[in-house]
Amino acid sequence: MKIKCSCNNLIIDQTDYLTNKGYLISDTQWFDFWDLIDQAIENPKKTKKERADTCWELRILNVFKGIWECNHCGNLYIDGKDKELILYTPDLKKYHRVLDKIE
Repeated sequence: MKIKCSCNNLIIDQTDYLTNKGYLISDTQWFDFWDLIDQAIENPKKTKKERADTCWELRILNVFKGIWECNHCGNLYIDGKDKELILYTPDLKKYHRVLDKIE
């Protein structure tokens, strides 16, 4: 995937472990997500297959939206409801590495 930023920089998403790519989850889905994780790993009464089925439910739940940060101007592009990209522009207009790994 390639995103042409409004600053004319090209954001390229063609590999894994990108420092300017992340995933966003809403607060309305956060607890449901963790409840499913708990069901998958913490319930000793469930069979291995039932836990695997719950893991599959997590994968298809699709609660995360993609988010990309332009490494030139810091613009954020977020997947919208219909997979259109929604642009958020920072006041300082610089790359802040907000999606990079926290050390």
